[in-house]
Amino acid sequence: MATGAEESWDYSEADTQQHVHGIHIYPARMIPQIANRLIRNFSKPGDLVLDPFCGSGSVLVEALVLGRNAIGIDINPLACLIAKVKTTPLNIEKLKSLVQRVLENLSKKGFMNDDKIHLPAIPSASHWFKPNVLRALAIIKSAIDETINKDLEQEYYDFFRVCFSMTVRRSSNIASSDNPYFIRALTGEKLRKHNPDPFKIFNEQLKEGVKRIEEFSKLIPNNVKAKVLLGDARSLPLNDEEADIVVTSPPYGEESHTMSYTRFAKLSLYWLGYTSRQIKEIEKCSLGGTKFEPYSLSEFPEFIQKLYEKVRNKNKKRATEMLYFLSDYARSLKEIKRVLVKGGYACVVIGDRSVAGIPIPNGLITVHIGEQIGLKHMQSFTRTIPKKVLPRRDYKVELINKENIVILKKE
Repeated sequence: MATGAEESWDYSEADTQQHVHGIHIYPARMIPQIANRLIRNFSKPGDLVLDPFCGSGSVLVEALVLGRNAIGIDINPLACLIAKVKTTPLNIEKLKSLVQRVLENLSKKGFMNDDKIHLPAIPSASHWFKPNVLRALAIIKSAIDETINKDLEQEYYDFFRVCFSMTVRRSSNIASSDNPYFIRALTGEKLRKHNPDPFKIFNEQLKEGVKRIEEFSKLIPNNVKAKVLLGDARSLPLNDEEADIVVTSPPYGEESHTMSYTRFAKLSLYWLGYTSRQIKEIEKCSLGGTKFEPYSLSEFPEFIQKLYEKVRNKNKKRATEMLYFLSDYARSLKEIKRVLVKGGYACVVIGDRSVAGIPIPNGLITVHIGEQIGLKHMQSFTRTIPKKVLPRRDYKVELINKENIVILKKE
């Protein structure tokens, strides 16, 4: 199959927010154009595309557009919710009718007495939301819950929850203009001037959401479907050799030192009914968390053993955290191999990072672990990340300025 090696993988000018890709923000999304290219080059129409770290579903959307079926798995409930909505074509007339009903109900609820308004148990709620915003968001949530029958209209109910989640984010005190993915609150004069209108924002999200779903629905062949599952990449709920191709972008490291997907999702999850205990459990179960014991160092390829020793000589704690993450990552790659058909490709998009000032080449790590477990390295590409939100340097070491696109094959 053609690889398109002569073309750039940067896509610096590409529209990454087309149709449903722009329905809800999510950190570290795979560029849709990269997902599309990998799927086209290494699979055929009708194949089953798996993304075991599906995030908000970029790979799944592109699989459907290209006439492939798709399965996405993620440990984060917000990611799964967004991915489900992005990959579910809806009856547009019915959707518009439900939008009208919700807005009509919302207009009646605008004068609710405070004693009838239910607020979720959000730690430090006043830090993240102004009092009038808390009240408005509770009214919006009540209007959705009372208008949509979630048992009979789950797919439509989920659409409204995604629009509501974006309303929560845009109405909150998050300093979004600095960086919408690293969650910190506005302070000082910026906070004083911050005066969002949740009702207006929700209306805008609904209007934009309907437009995006309508655009997407016209692109999808009738004979393909996507399934999104809340699950763990270290224990995939799939049969052996069920997937024809894997296209995925796993985490680059432990949540506490790279991207905290749980922290990003936290405010939305509170409003969607999750408790602090449930959210902490999600964080604990992330790659590099404490759910599983790490492998012994001798179980890794020599390349990784030497890398670990370099980090350990500088910082024992960080070396231990790195070992937990690499152990979980290796478990995930083993699961990918198990569920992949013979002759199928595993396409992994992952950036490098640093630990205690030591460069950690995640692309090479992927190659070494892959070959150790029986996934043959076919080729690798690199791409410059044009729109950078993570810091570019740490301890005077270059960080995630480039991504590795690693192509492995199960023989």
